[in-house]
Amino acid sequence: MKLRHIWLLSLLPLAACVERPSVAPPPPVGAAQQVTVTLYRGLRVLPGTNNQIDWSRNSFGVSGQPPTLSLFNAMALPNIPCWISFDVDAIAPVGPGAIASLTIPHPPPGDANPGPWNVVFDDNPPGHWSIARATIGGANNTQSSNMAAAVFHAKVVGGSAQIHDGTAVGCH
Repeated sequence: MKLRHIWLLSLLPLAACVERPSVAPPPPVGAAQQVTVTLYRGLRVLPGTNNQIDWSRNSFGVSGQPPTLSLFNAMALPNIPCWISFDVDAIAPVGPGAIASLTIPHPPPGDANPGPWNVVFDDNPPGHWSIARATIGGANNTQSSNMAAAVFHAKVVGGSAQIHDGTAVGCH
């Protein structure tokens, strides 16, 4: 055996010790896959403020029967001055009846219920998701709307939600 071959053979024990990059095993067959869905809520602006967002119940009205906060999976509604967007985690495939999880700041601002909050996809109208008043907290729609406003404002300040222009330019 030549000296070169002996030297290469001496490296084999070292090669066995080299850490190989780990690869996550594939999920078991039939296991649910988690996906991220971006949701949007239209926001109002305060009059005479150069498009400053109204961080009150006026932008986060809880209503309906049963009372909920409406969200959509696109910025598709007309005449909305500004939008907030944030991500929720859902199990794929996402279809009507799907329940996603919304992480909220801890402790929750505005005396809201602690998270995560369930967000339900009913697709009625198309693209519609909602958070139940009971999930948000509050004894009535006004209290729940104020709590939702405080939570979503905190998400923007904390960087886990973003603001987008709608019909207004320079939303802030």
